[in-house]
Amino acid sequence: MKKKLVIILSFLIFSCKKDTEITHSKSNFQEIEITHSKSNFQEIEALISDTIERFTDSINFGIKTKNKIDIFHIEESQNTFVKIYLYEKNNSKWKIKDSLKVEGDKVNILNTEISDFNNDKLNDIIFTSGTSARGGNNVQTLILYKKDTKKLNWIKNSDYFPNLMYNEKLDCIDSFILTGGNTTCFLKIKNDSLFHFASVDQRDNKISVEILDENGKWKKTQSVEDNSEDFKRFIDFSPIEER
Repeated sequence: MKKKLVIILSFLIFSCKKDTEITHSKSNFQEIEITHSKSNFQEIEALISDTIERFTDSINFGIKTKNKIDIFHIEESQNTFVKIYLYEKNNSKWKIKDSLKVEGDKVNILNTEISDFNNDKLNDIIFTSGTSARGGNNVQTLILYKKDTKKLNWIKNSDYFPNLMYNEKLDCIDSFILTGGNTTCFLKIKNDSLFHFASVDQRDNKISVEILDENGKWKKTQSVEDNSEDFKRFIDFSPIEER
């Protein structure tokens, strides 16, 4: 048995905490009819009461205008997490296609971004799930729209690699990690994980390159002097090229 839940998005501009930012999509202030099962209805109704931030997009994610993404940043007692719902449009109504639950940090604003991270011409999502290095390392959760199944593909080790960006030149993803110096990691998506295959490291007045060889061992291929005081992020490792 199904129950129709009519959500007036303009009534959802709320916050259970002070100084909490709520983010909405361009479809804000429109009346959207969503068909839920009774269990879905009760689950989402409960989530709303504990939401400290929410992001919704029904225009850009996945198959444009055919998919809707709804992200709830939830705080329950001592537990903070993020719940993601993927909807698919069916006969002008949104129906839940998939959902995920990932750990979150109540201190952070999600800063959700929609962009294509695997060059399949379909937009994915990335949001902040933590920070380190005094805020310099933006720890993120990357979730792809999976073209073949039309479901969500959570990249489970994306939070190991902060400050993620799509690298158009190499058709991969790169990460910028601040430590005593800094490292640009070059990554490929393999199933539900990021595979680290090369790095450019800048520290101690040197820039060095390491690549993962065919035997799975890291090999230093280049090292050059660097007297600059600026932290550099790189877009290529062979040859070395700054972003």
